[in-house]
Amino acid sequence: MLTKQPVRTHASIGAIAAALVISLSAPAVAQSPVPAKIRINKIPIAAFVPVDYALSHGWFKDEGLDISIDAVAAGGVAMQALVGGKLDIIYTSLDVGLRAQAQGFDIKILSNNNNAQLSPPDAGAILVRKDGFKSLKDLEGKRFLVNNLLNVNWAYSREAIGKASGNPDKVQFLELGFPQMVDAIVGGQADAASVTEPFTTIGVSTGKLMVASYMFVDIQPGLNIAGWVSKGAWVNEHMKEVGAFRRVIQKAMDTLDQDPQEKTQAILQFTPLKADLLAKITLERWTTKIDPADLQKQIEVYKRQGAIDRTYDVTTIIVP
Repeated sequence: MLTKQPVRTHASIGAIAAALVISLSAPAVAQSPVPAKIRINKIPIAAFVPVDYALSHGWFKDEGLDISIDAVAAGGVAMQALVGGKLDIIYTSLDVGLRAQAQGFDIKILSNNNNAQLSPPDAGAILVRKDGFKSLKDLEGKRFLVNNLLNVNWAYSREAIGKASGNPDKVQFLELGFPQMVDAIVGGQADAASVTEPFTTIGVSTGKLMVASYMFVDIQPGLNIAGWVSKGAWVNEHMKEVGAFRRVIQKAMDTLDQDPQEKTQAILQFTPLKADLLAKITLERWTTKIDPADLQKQIEVYKRQGAIDRTYDVTTIIVP
């Protein structure tokens, strides 16, 4: 049995044609790009505040970055997580990256973060007891505290002792965390310590300790102290993200530096520092700009002091 097919009228055909024209001419619905996931570490110190501030304002997301803080760790611990693939970018003292590269790891420096001051006072200092101290040369045979052997504080403290005609090889360097150093010196368990703020100010405020040297300023004013590093393979695949990451951090730094009150509030919000102590301490200088000549000098210092066994051209590991 034949079924009767519906008759298409000119009107119905015209409607179909019109609908087709409309659908073809309508703009496609824009698909938002998926944010790039980047795992980083965190240290609850003032120098990390630009990142916290940018995260709180959504600036990383605005640049297409999905930043997650996957570890609260510094130095060697963060580097282990980076090399092991647990983190993508780490904030660390730059000596950690420079030494890792010298040891054969494929490390790239993406950005600077905080520098020593160009002239005293500075955040980094060598603290000693006031009684009887005359020169850093007096520290020969004494106990000297550093947060980590072979790191930037250790190396530049040794340089400062050598500059004062002392022999750093005759100094007994011992590891201790920054928060415990002041009490250790005051209590006679050590004779000196290489500290940073707020412990520089805390130590001097005891009335029993003094600054014997601002070792970074005395040896290399403006020292590029800490920044952001990653693995070469990751960088090669994420150059766009690296540029965006640096832009956001610099934007936060500029915003805070231009508004001292906002900067103070941000530091109080994101660190354990209290207002009365923050008003007294010397902060480091914030910038993402890397000084290759500064890092090259650092490598020479680490080689001279025995922290690494070879030097290399630092420009080969700086991401442009």
